[in-house]
Amino acid sequence: MPHIQHEPLRELSQALYEAVGVPADQAKIMTDHLVDANLFGHDSHGSIRTPGYLKSLSEGTHKPVGKLNIIRETSTTAVIDAEHSLGIVIAHQAMQMAVDKAKEHSLGTVACHQSSHIGRLGDYPPIAAEQDCIGLLILNGGGRFTAPFGGTARRLPPNPIAASVPTPNGKPLMLDITTSMAAGGKVDVFRARGEELPEGWLINEKGEAVTDPNAFRDGNVAMLPLGGPMGHKGYGLATMIDAIAGGLSWAGCSADPPTRGGSGFIAIAIKIEAFIDLDEYLKEIGILCDWIKSSPTAPGFDKVYLPGEIEWEKRAQREQEGIFIEDETWRSICEAADEYGVSLAEGLPKA
Repeated sequence: MPHIQHEPLRELSQALYEAVGVPADQAKIMTDHLVDANLFGHDSHGSIRTPGYLKSLSEGTHKPVGKLNIIRETSTTAVIDAEHSLGIVIAHQAMQMAVDKAKEHSLGTVACHQSSHIGRLGDYPPIAAEQDCIGLLILNGGGRFTAPFGGTARRLPPNPIAASVPTPNGKPLMLDITTSMAAGGKVDVFRARGEELPEGWLINEKGEAVTDPNAFRDGNVAMLPLGGPMGHKGYGLATMIDAIAGGLSWAGCSADPPTRGGSGFIAIAIKIEAFIDLDEYLKEIGILCDWIKSSPTAPGFDKVYLPGEIEWEKRAQREQEGIFIEDETWRSICEAADEYGVSLAEGLPKA
């Protein structure tokens, strides 16, 4: 499959979501989130997700976001029942709600349950960082495919965490990691491209390494926690995220089944000026960044990257060269376009 430019891909994606009944403003949020994920190098959370999202919308499994069902709220907190609406849209709204509360009351925390998949977590905390806040988001979400440290059976989701802070140079620092070795979507990308997985990601019930990505979807293997065979820290972090995000959001912690299906998230915003003058904070972040980058590079490395910096480099590259989308994914997108009567934008190849 040739590389695809992001502008016509956005046009197609927007049209597809509108074709299944998503309002234009929400279709744009969906489109920008997914295409930007591809641009930032996170193909597992990009356009590969579109056919599945469209299917769930057309079948009524999920729906556009309507009036928010806020079931508990204080000046600094809120709990939202998403009622199976679009997770990417409602996560944007929850993060902004947390920022609005933080601007007025110094701290804002918004929890949500029963949304659809919220996509790439790293898209949300920068919403806070761009408004002079610190942003955090934690999720007890994704399939429960991760083994606990010392175990071989699936018990925990990938339970990701993302955080972002503003910097003096305009682009925020941003961390977005799973507490499993990888997100489940990354396994899907390897499978779609016909590639073997790295050893150290998956194990079978005997604790033996598995590299066939097809085995992952069969449900007979588990993923190791972050750190692989030495994954006690990833496992501990995953458990605490589960306890906080699952417990406080009303989604329920990991179990079989969770109380309200799991996949609860919490968006947190902290107003920087409630603690320190913004200029002073940015000065400190600049000192930190300069200090980190002053380190000599290790063999095989050209530079020391700050958290999130490699994504911005990848974005600049892909804006020029286009986005590689594997044949299987592009075929599914084109089939969806045909099904929903959407014409391919000019410059897009047929499957």
